[in-house]
Amino acid sequence: MFVPKILTACVLSSMFVLGGCQSIQFNQAKTPSVESASVQLNAANMMQHLQAFEKIAKDNGGNRAVGTKGGLASAKYIIDEAKKAGLQAQMLPFENREKVVGQNIFVEIAGQTNESVVLIGAHYDSVKMGPGINDNASGVALLLDLMHQLKAERTQPKHTIVLAFWDSEETGIAGSQDYVKKLSPEQLKGIKAYINVDMVGTKNPDVMIADATKSSVDDMEKMLKERGMAESDYKPLLDGMRSVPTHAGDIALENMLSAFFKDKKVTLKKDVSTLTASDTAPFLGKVPVTSIIMFNEKMNGDELEFAPCYHKACDTIEQVDPKSLQLAGDAVVYLLKNIQ
Repeated sequence: MFVPKILTACVLSSMFVLGGCQSIQFNQAKTPSVESASVQLNAANMMQHLQAFEKIAKDNGGNRAVGTKGGLASAKYIIDEAKKAGLQAQMLPFENREKVVGQNIFVEIAGQTNESVVLIGAHYDSVKMGPGINDNASGVALLLDLMHQLKAERTQPKHTIVLAFWDSEETGIAGSQDYVKKLSPEQLKGIKAYINVDMVGTKNPDVMIADATKSSVDDMEKMLKERGMAESDYKPLLDGMRSVPTHAGDIALENMLSAFFKDKKVTLKKDVSTLTASDTAPFLGKVPVTSIIMFNEKMNGDELEFAPCYHKACDTIEQVDPKSLQLAGDAVVYLLKNIQ
């Protein structure tokens, strides 16, 4: 419903070459309503998906970057998983700033109404330097398990759920930008929330969520003043963070996640800057937005790493903690149960 009808979706042939194009039509088939959803994600299932993505990278030059054989094989894996779940995956091609063709993939879980959508997204491309298992096969694995669990439970959520697998996030955040810029104002109004899931397998993580109130910017300003930094040195940075667009619905999503992690006794970091560095960026100010990211920042020589092996060849399954995957999965399910 929320993919512009003027666009066309290209389906892949069995040889994984772009075949004929057909008009986008999300499957609107209804499933029986369940009064109390019992969906529960399973980190073991997510790890199996990560093993598959790691094999794809190993078999295709060590990466899954947009437009590469590894990227195309990753897209095929997502489409095949949708078929296994009895769902139809739809694809929308686009061209990024390097003139490389990427493929966004969408899978719909029909809700009690098709007038409102909760969009959950994760980018499936990696950088060219590595396999991208934490960044961001971890987010994709979470979405795939959610897809299978929703279908297996025959749960009909209140809102239609659209799972978006973005391509070319690592090159210009191109996939999600292409999608958003082609949505009409009416389509944007129908999106109840956009939830971004990125790097959710990090070991010993700092859990970061979107800071809708931008209180973290005020805290940063106070800290820099106390350290004696000149206002002229930090003001441009903080002014830029304060100018990040917001939506009136962002705060409700932030409060939901805060309540969830507080109940789990997990310490949160609320952040503004990461919103502009992932697939949340195109949605900011247009629809209610939140994100779940897990960092473990440290200095590696003179280089700041957001997580172990970030954007490197060693971003393999050995870097992923199933406990982090489970926590992120539980948080997404909590959001889906509480978004009104």
